[in-house]
Amino acid sequence: MEQKPTTTAGTDLEQLAHQLDRTLSQLDQTERRFADLQITPGETTFRDPKNAYHQITIGAVLTARGLSAHEARALDGLLSMTFEEVVALIQDMPDEDPAEEDDDSETIADGLIAILSRHATALENRGRYADWRRSFDRYRTTTDRLLSDMTEEDLEKLSKRPPTRKQLSLIRTTCTQLRLEFPTLANRADAFRWLRDVGANTRYRERR
Repeated sequence: MEQKPTTTAGTDLEQLAHQLDRTLSQLDQTERRFADLQITPGETTFRDPKNAYHQITIGAVLTARGLSAHEARALDGLLSMTFEEVVALIQDMPDEDPAEEDDDSETIADGLIAILSRHATALENRGRYADWRRSFDRYRTTTDRLLSDMTEEDLEKLSKRPPTRKQLSLIRTTCTQLRLEFPTLANRADAFRWLRDVGANTRYRERR
């Protein structure tokens, strides 16, 4: 005997349909939010989509060759060295195991990983310096542009405002790199002058 659907069964189906509809709607909204998100690799400065594309692509190549984010700082330090310094670094590497001398399968990537591993501390220090140097250069470029547009009145206003968080962060890093005592800076103009004065210091340019 054929059974007719009960009222309860019909209600359950309606509830399931509404629940499914809500779930699909939520998924659609989530998908749209993800589509609007801008992918930004870790420890990157620029967030322009074109730069993000290059950062992700070159990162994928390095990762495929066995490198990871843990070697990024050391790699930055290596890339900041002169060609002669890198050659000297390679020549300082220990001789190969005689049993492996006939192994022709070692790639440049293998050698690079070996260099980064053997000289990790020194290269990471160089990498921190290189990163700071870029940050400082960007600061100088920005402030040069701002300074050229400033009037005496603008500079006077700066002297009445406290240093910015970015200024204090850069000053703190500068002091760490140059082993200087953290200065007492009363206002934004003093912080600006301090950073520019230290940047012009010959000792800073020779620091490694």
